[in-house]
Amino acid sequence: MTTFGIIVAAVINSIVWYYTNVKPEGLGKARSNIWEEVSNFEWRFALLFQVVPGLGLALLMCFLPKSPRWLCSKDRDEEAVEVLAKLNATSTSDELVQSELKAIQEDVAATRAAGSSSFGELFSPVIRRRTFITFLMQLFQQWTGINVIMYYQSQIYNEIGFTKFMSTVVLPIINNFVNFISTFPGMWGIERLGRKTLLVIGSLMMMVFHISTWAFSTQTEKGKTWQYLAVTSIFLMVFSFAWTWGPVPWVYQAEVFPLRVRVKGSAVGTVSNFLNNWIIAFVGPALMKAWSTKTFLLFAAACLLAWVYSQFYVIECKGVSIDEMDAKMAGKA
Repeated sequence: MTTFGIIVAAVINSIVWYYTNVKPEGLGKARSNIWEEVSNFEWRFALLFQVVPGLGLALLMCFLPKSPRWLCSKDRDEEAVEVLAKLNATSTSDELVQSELKAIQEDVAATRAAGSSSFGELFSPVIRRRTFITFLMQLFQQWTGINVIMYYQSQIYNEIGFTKFMSTVVLPIINNFVNFISTFPGMWGIERLGRKTLLVIGSLMMMVFHISTWAFSTQTEKGKTWQYLAVTSIFLMVFSFAWTWGPVPWVYQAEVFPLRVRVKGSAVGTVSNFLNNWIIAFVGPALMKAWSTKTFLLFAAACLLAWVYSQFYVIECKGVSIDEMDAKMAGKA
């Protein structure tokens, strides 16, 4: 749903741009009078429009039932079973509802028995490798360069040589659609191929397509064929990310930690993701301005490092129990 929302946002952005730039031939040209007022409706409307889904979310949250697990954690089991019955469209005495309730109660009891934890436990001998794997996985996810493409793709297409209309309207919508449909192979592959395998495959594919994007972009003056080859290479890079490095880090950090420190371990991964996302968003325009499409070579090098990390440091957790994971992470298996 996240990637579908990105498509919707791209379409809205394109419509806003089109209807606020009715004379695109004037874009990108130096203005003779720098004190002349510039219309700011485009970005103001885009920000204002975000209020609509925000209000919709706030309104619908009023009708959202409380989490059955949270209710059980507060010893409100009767309310929890009623919520489960509604979610399953059946009665509270239904066998499926009762089995789900029992599983939740057992999970809550196990969480209470494990007791509270501290962030210091994330660096204990048994846990610390998981912490470093999670932190680095989210770091490399951002340094694949995916968000430089997603955030600044219009500028990239313009740099390659496409018109303003193609760079702002057509190509971003196509790219975001590729991102959306490419998540579905990931749903299939993550359980059948495993988490580590997807990371290894994805890092190699992204490295290849970063290099090809740079190579094709150096030939764009020779004709439109090279421009389309470059943008196709960008689309293939997005495809490579969306079914591998897109979902895997989030799945991995949610299942690799023991129950006692799972929330804090996942928090470390999320902080790494947001921190490196901010760095990439901040330095991306400067890199593109200084190096132009050579920036793709930097991300190709990062993908090579991501491959080394995935191949030699990441532990596969598909079908592995928490006890087996403890042994593997401690180097005993």
